[in-house]
Amino acid sequence: MDRLEIYRQHIQNLLTKHSQSKSKHEEIENQLLFDTAHDHYQLMRIGWNGLNRVYHSVIHFDIKNGKIWIQQNMTDVDLAQELLEMGVPKEDIVFGLQPPYKRPYTGYGVA
Repeated sequence: MDRLEIYRQHIQNLLTKHSQSKSKHEEIENQLLFDTAHDHYQLMRIGWNGLNRVYHSVIHFDIKNGKIWIQQNMTDVDLAQELLEMGVPKEDIVFGLQPPYKRPYTGYGVA
């Protein structure tokens, strides 16, 4: 299996694992979105909290130029650390949620 396929599998496994946590509200569901053709992957929360609409991205990954980009992380989990533990090298993890000028100081990939 090539590196890109391994990265896709790692991301899908991570998102599936994090989708198992249930909301306190029955009307809110977790949805997994895997666009393997364009390499966009998300965990969404969708539903209702009383009269308030819930619709937001909890975790969002992209794969660009052979690197995993963390675009959104609304959890208290260190997603980069989880990727490292799966064997992804630091230079292949990019914090897309950080401004480009900060990325060289993260110790991870820059783009």
